[in-house]
Formats: sequence, C-alpha cells, structure tokens
Amino acid sequence: MPENVIPVTRFRQANPVLGEGLALPLFDSLGSTVAYTFHGFIILKGSMSSSTTNGPVSTRILIALKKRVPADHWSTWFEHIQFEQIQFENNKLVEGSSATQIKTIQVKVPSTLHSSFLQQRYMSLFEEVLTDEFAVGTPCDISFQVASAAASGISKASPSEELLALNQNLNFDNFITGPSNQLAHAAAQAVADNPGGSYNPFFLHGSVGLGKTHLLQAVAHHLRDTGVKDVITISCASFTNEFISALSSGRIDQFRSRYRRAGALLIDDIQFLCDKERTQEEFFHTFNEIYNQERQVFLTSDAPPSEISGLSERLVSRFRLGLVVQMDPPDLETRMAIIRRKAQQRGFQLPLEVVEVVAHRIRDNIRELEGAVLRIESMSRHENLEINTETVTHTINELMGETSSRIDLRKIESLICEEFMVSSLDLHSPRRTRSIVLPRQVCMYLGRRHTDCSLGEIGQYFGGRDHSTVLHSIDKIRQSILIDSTLQRSVEMVEERLRRI
Repeated sequence: MPENVIPVTRFRQANPVLGEGLALPLFDSLGSTVAYTFHGFIILKGSMSSSTTNGPVSTRILIALKKRVPADHWSTWFEHIQFEQIQFENNKLVEGSSATQIKTIQVKVPSTLHSSFLQQRYMSLFEEVLTDEFAVGTPCDISFQVASAAASGISKASPSEELLALNQNLNFDNFITGPSNQLAHAAAQAVADNPGGSYNPFFLHGSVGLGKTHLLQAVAHHLRDTGVKDVITISCASFTNEFISALSSGRIDQFRSRYRRAGALLIDDIQFLCDKERTQEEFFHTFNEIYNQERQVFLTSDAPPSEISGLSERLVSRFRLGLVVQMDPPDLETRMAIIRRKAQQRGFQLPLEVVEVVAHRIRDNIRELEGAVLRIESMSRHENLEINTETVTHTINELMGETSSRIDLRKIESLICEEFMVSSLDLHSPRRTRSIVLPRQVCMYLGRRHTDCSLGEIGQYFGGRDHSTVLHSIDKIRQSILIDSTLQRSVEMVEERLRRI
C-alpha cells in the first residue's frame, strides 16, 4: 500500500466517536494534509506524486478521476467500479519520466446501466485521465464489463448492509432534544423500542438540517443493536437508482426479494419519489408487503405527505396511516445546547458568550451550527486566533455573509397584524377575545423563536404582561400548530417572510 494511502478504519478504531475527524489535526501535526477519502481510504497530499507513481495503477486512476468528477456522480456511478486486465506497452512497465503507458484497460461496473451511463457521459474523461497520468501516446483500448451478480455482491448482499451508510455519531445519545423536536424524538424512540407496533408507518417531515436523518439513523442503530434482522436504511434516490438498475439488468426479482423481506425499511427523503410513476408503483407494493407483515416503515421528507407534489393519492393515504410528525427549527436554548455538544465532541470548549453569538446568528439549520463549530475550531487551531465574540462574529460573517437587518418585536407585530387582520393597539390592549388573544400569543411565540428578547421583555412589550403569561402563550401556540393546520400555515407564512427580512 502506498505511504500516502491510509485506511479510514484506522481512525475509527482509534476513536469511534470522532472517527476520521481526527485525521485533520493529526495530519497537520505530521506535516501532511488530506486530499480525498474514497473506497475506505484516506489519501494524503504532500508526497502524492512519488507515492502514487509507485502505487497501484488503479489507485492512480481513481485519484485522478476523483479530482474531476462531481461528488454526487462519484457516489452514484464511480464508487464501485474496478479496473482490471490492465495491459502495458510491451506487457511491462515503461520506465521514464512518463511512468507507465497503458495499452488496454477494462472497467468493471456493477450494472449495464452503469456501463451505458459511463460510456455516454464519461468516456472522454477516462481517455483524458489515462493520457494525463500515463502519457498514452496512441489510443488506449477501454472496455466496460458488467460484474457478475456473485462478484458484485448484489445477490448475496444482506439487507442489513445499508446503502445509506450509518454514522456511528447519529444515535439517540447524541440527539439534543428541545420543544421543537421533543415529539419527534419520543416517537422515534417508541418506534425503535416497538417496531411495527407503536407508530407504523412513522412519517417525519421538516426543513433541511433539523435532524430528520439523525433520528432515522438512530432508529436504525437501535433496531440492529436489539437484534432486528434485515434492517434496510437507504435514501430515496438510491432506492430509485437501484430499481432502475434492476429493471435494466433483469434483476427485478432479486430487487423485490431484498426489499419486501426487509425486517424494517427506513427511507430518507421520500419526496424524491415525486413524478416517478414506475418507482412509485414498485414502492407501493413494497410498502404494502412490509406493512401487512407488521414490520416497521420509517420515512422522512421535507414536506408532509399531502404537500408532496407528483405523489399518487394511494401513497399519500398510506403514508398517513400511522404517525405524521413535523420537526421545527430549534429554539435558542436548544441551539446553544447543540453548539456546546458539537464543540465537546470536537475536543474543545466554547465560552458562553461565544455560544450565544453563534446561536443567535444561525437559527434554522443544525448542519449550519455544526459547520460553524468546525470553522471556529479551524480558526483556533490552524490560524491561532483567540476564540472570543469579536473573532467568532467575523468568522461567522465570512461563513454566512453579513448580518441582514435584525428581526425585532415590531417587525413580528407588523406581520402578525397583516396576517390576522388586527391592529397594533389591539395586541397591546387588555382585551381577551379570541380574535385578539390568538394573534397576540403568536407574536409572543415568534418573538421567543426569532429574537434575543427574554420572556419578561416580550411580556413588557405586549401590554406589560408577566413572563408566566408569555410562557403559557408560547406553549399554547406550540401545541396548537400540531393540530390546527390553518394556524400552522399562518405561522409558517409569517416565518417565511421573517427569513426574507
């Protein structure tokens, strides 16, 4: 193995919590940096030129391809290809500055779909890489061969070997709960403890970066750890790609056997089924088979079933058979807890005032919170900058862009008056009719979610009410939007307008 090729498993074994995340600071201390990770290996920069030249030819080709192929295409079309039957000029390595000249090479692919796609879209890239890396002077004979079922592992693959690789960090212990996700967390825990019984199907929806995939993978971990066999965890895009591949290669029976015998089926981003009639038909029958056998189905989406355009009515009705739960953006306290936990997992501490700066700036996306923590760590360890409110504010501005105009209670009040057709005087008055109380409570709810104001400050603004009244109003709206779709839509519309401020 070349010196600059290091198994990822070495880092996972060294620290199963941080995994290959330890690589960056470790390599920095050794004077090396990470170039890529692929096929289970970490490739280092630095001595890349000499090491890869003397390394396996297939490794050199993969590294060169990795540099030029978009990430989404790499994972779908290149992840499982192999290079075989490489014949060199005069059947030997040609010495010299150009290293090796290749005469013929065979690309082994998992399916005919891969073969057709790669030849149509990437044949010129294969030729370009071989020319650049091996100084091929004459045309090189590139052929494609579909691997046998046994060789590709398709017919023997266990359904417990997820196409959506499970992240060991995405478990229940590492999930921070708060008012915005408490119901989702409790329901996911119930599904994990009683698969097929408590809530089946379980449909979890919400905006990007709120923790849907975290809960899905946490359930998958728990099911596997408690002995549930044949747990399949997969993205909807991968399910669709595998279905198309099975159709084109005549392996539809194996495909159906794999999925319809699953002990539990967990699919991420099910909204990608929209407008795919054949895939929807196949998934409909797969769903029925698993559901009728009282095995668990867990689906995530960015929208509730009824709002996924291009989804058949019969699938919508089945998705609503069990429990449908929405995840909301985390409140301030939850965001602060997430930031502190992410920093602890990275091995450093953040001052409280810095945590508050980040939490106030990033409100709607947990992935962005994690990205901010990583950027702060890099700022401290690699730029030798002190972690304080000034440096962190500057760093977050670089990451997110300059802060737009601040959301305040007046802006919230103005939007609520428009949405509920009430006046500002009504909201500040002591009147307690429902037509006034409801929009006032929504103002308090949104004020807590989108401003830095304390409960007391919010109450003082809306007619001098005490903090217990504000707290009651927040809890009231939080519960009401779960059962009142009209109120939920009104709140979401106001929040969308707030985000554009």
